[in-house]
Amino acid sequence: MMKTLSKNILATVSGLVLIIFPQLINAQDEETSASNGSAAGEAATQSAIGGVSAGTIAAVVAIAAAAAAISDSGSGGGAITPTPTPAPAPAPAPAPAPAPAPTPTPTIEEYVTEIIVDVPGTPTSTATATATRTVAATRTTGATATRTTGATATRTVAQTATQSINGSVTVVDVVGVEVYDVVEEYDVVEEYDAVEEYTTTVTVPAVAATTATATTVATREVN
Repeated sequence: MMKTLSKNILATVSGLVLIIFPQLINAQDEETSASNGSAAGEAATQSAIGGVSAGTIAAVVAIAAAAAAISDSGSGGGAITPTPTPAPAPAPAPAPAPAPAPTPTPTIEEYVTEIIVDVPGTPTSTATATATRTVAATRTTGATATRTTGATATRTVAQTATQSINGSVTVVDVVGVEVYDVVEEYDVVEEYDAVEEYTTTVTVPAVAATTATATTVATREVN
């Protein structure tokens, strides 16, 4: 709206200058001619009067037109319609993003690696355990034997003897007594080494904490 108003004011001022400037020039020339003679001055005066009248009418008309233009520009009627600003060209559509490259599948391999492990220490302690030992023992073999006891005994035995009666010899049975060593029968007993198991208490010495190496299977990615 301000742009249209400034254009209308510039057009009005330009019209007034174009109308008034020739009248001022004519009036100056006619005054110069009037100094040369009364007759010429009379004619010039009449011409100037007529010219002023015509110029005045033209000026009034120009002013009225300017006022009308200003009025129209203020009310919005009769104003010069500004050339509409062309709409900006639509932005080009963005190019589609390229499809992402497929992620390659990594190759996983197993390998044997060596690691260091902590071996905790243990304090001194006691524990029970079983052990064996050899002892002497005896046993019967299942056999029997005889031996003298060191004692003696008597017993009767049947025997014969001869006797002479009236010059003849006769054999007669007599009962005799003999002394003998007493013999006994016994079970044979043998001695052998027997192994027996027994429970004992042992002291477990303390073990200091330390480290050791061990192997384990790990995985890694290779390409």
